Amino acid sequence: MKPRILHIIDSFSKGGAEVLLSGAIPQLTEYEHRIIYLFPTKYPIMQPIPGFVDIVCLNYKGILDSKRAVVELNKHIKEFSPDVIHTHLYFSSMLIRFAKIDGLHVMQTYHNEYYRIKYPKRSARIMKHCMKLFDRYTMNHTFKIFHVSKTQQLVNDSDIKIKSSAVLHNYIEDIFYKKRTLPPSNTQKKLKIISVGNLKTEKNHILFLEALRYLTHIPLHANIFGEGIDERMLQEYINKYNLPVTIHGSHNNISDLLDQHDLFISCSIIEGFGISVAEAMASEIPMIISDISTFKEVTQNKGIFFESKNAKDLANRIQSFYLNPSIAQQSVAACKEVAKEYRKSIYLNKLNKLYKDILLNRTV
Repeated sequence: MKPRILHIIDSFSKGGAEVLLSGAIPQLTEYEHRIIYLFPTKYPIMQPIPGFVDIVCLNYKGILDSKRAVVELNKHIKEFSPDVIHTHLYFSSMLIRFAKIDGLHVMQTYHNEYYRIKYPKRSARIMKHCMKLFDRYTMNHTFKIFHVSKTQQLVNDSDIKIKSSAVLHNYIEDIFYKKRTLPPSNTQKKLKIISVGNLKTEKNHILFLEALRYLTHIPLHANIFGEGIDERMLQEYINKYNLPVTIHGSHNNISDLLDQHDLFISCSIIEGFGISVAEAMASEIPMIISDISTFKEVTQNKGIFFESKNAKDLANRIQSFYLNPSIAQQSVAACKEVAKEYRKSIYLNKLNKLYKDILLNRTV
């Protein structure tokens, strides 16, 4: 009989953690899997994985619904009888601490620096602080804790007072590792820029738009691919200043889109790993990214960086690239080599070993 792994995640709409999970499970055939996600979504990113994975939604309605959700979770734990429980994202990792897990191995993966995001609204900042304290004082130190970058590990271990944790970098799908076909941009044509990421505070798309206001003398068009609560605000800003920007929503073929653009931009102020940046690295597209610690780690300082809160600096970097695209060639080649460390096969081998070590009660 195959060992059973119960995966619990907050949502199953398209996001970094969800894509990571849905992409890995079909290749972990040594185990029997079940996925439980908490918050209902109209279009789950996979439904179902053919043949061997049950996917269940708890229809979680928020904090006041936690007692019912834990009761439902206990029913699934008892019925599925997992050998390992692996949680992802905040609410899943909190609820499992109140479930009946005696004798079970529990892994928890942090996917972001949850408590360092500086939201504009005071109420949101207060809520985030309360979530941090709740995480800290309900932490079960028998759990195996993992982070998706060393930068994130340092921050979260400090914020939550985690006694022991490890790092397991995210992976990139193999489709991104291909030879780029689009020639470098030059001053004889319109510069095509792409940015990929959910439309929310930490992705900082507004700074990208601010930078474009300095570049009205350059023929360019920017495409932003992503969904989120900031869409209306960003679109109003685009309309107000008549910016050459289109917001497209999410897209399933990012690999092809990267190949159709001249330049990739990411303005994130907080990232756990930065999958879209790693995908750009593998795809050989020139990129200009914020100088946050996570991006420096993921690129091994091989990227072209701008000051993360300085729209004028980003504008200057874009202009320099437009005038001389060859300045990015060395960075592109170096980042492609670094990206090889994030191949999916490497990630799966590491994850598989972690599961086996946990099942054998080894130290991981």
